[in-house]
Amino acid sequence: MNNEEEKLNRNHSHHKHHHHRSFWQRHKIWKWVLIVIGLFIVADVALFGKMYFDAKKSANSTYKQVKTNKLRNTPDLNNGKPFTVLILGTDTGEYGRTYQGRSDTMMLAAVSPKEKKTTLVSIPRDTKVAIPGYGYNNKINAAYSYEGTKGAVNIVQSYLDVPVDYYVEMNMKGLEELSAAVGPVKVENDLEFTNLNKTFKKGTVTINEDNILAYTRMRYEDPRGDYGRQLRQRMVLEALVKKIATIGSITKYQSILNAISSNMKTNLTFDDMKAIATKYGSASKIEQVQLQGESRMIDGVSYEVVPQSNLDKVVSQLKSALNE
Repeated sequence: MNNEEEKLNRNHSHHKHHHHRSFWQRHKIWKWVLIVIGLFIVADVALFGKMYFDAKKSANSTYKQVKTNKLRNTPDLNNGKPFTVLILGTDTGEYGRTYQGRSDTMMLAAVSPKEKKTTLVSIPRDTKVAIPGYGYNNKINAAYSYEGTKGAVNIVQSYLDVPVDYYVEMNMKGLEELSAAVGPVKVENDLEFTNLNKTFKKGTVTINEDNILAYTRMRYEDPRGDYGRQLRQRMVLEALVKKIATIGSITKYQSILNAISSNMKTNLTFDDMKAIATKYGSASKIEQVQLQGESRMIDGVSYEVVPQSNLDKVVSQLKSALNE
């Protein structure tokens, strides 16, 4: 992970004058995904001994197999085969919720060592789709409400016409616990706003366990809507990742593991995580693809309707990444 981060940092320095979108495309999103996955095996390469087994135990506690529509056999990660992983950020437990909640963040990553890149597709939460058994007019994030992770995986497979080999589901409520374990971080805020009685000025702001949800969940006051919220989420996660990388305290390390393991579920095993960390370094270049919808009111409900031409283009990119 350290070599990978150094490579990303070098790339960032080289491309620092690229436009804003490219900056996030190439450096931010995949880093936090790898950290969430790779945090469980950091002991294997840095800390050894008891902490290795703590990491393995935590990783095992996050494992949850889900019976989804299998479109193909699971790729062999030890041989570096291309694979996909659906990244879900859910709101269950947030603001004290106890019900299922919805998948607020949905991203599908197609990891292709042969093409030496990861194609990351961001799916707007309000994308209009037909969900089998629930009607033609649905928002894609409702699939999680209806059938949990299984529903989310199945609708993404159906909509994007590619297999979802793995999933990583992170409860956004876990950000509070993770922030408490890691400590305060600073980010550069580009929009002054108030949310949940917390005010954030333009410029450098400090994010901690008391205001992290207020900062990462606001979207209604942002002219960019959900796209602005996703940007703030990536900024905070990036800052947390950087701080985690500098933490040497065993006590903090254990509390960080606990925060993640209690708020994350995945069908990646501990061995899968190790294989990804060791076999897929060549796929570090990020090509971010945004499914771009057009806001439309249907029966009094606002949807993001993605034009067929845009959908076809994204599907083609994913299939190319998977050598289909």
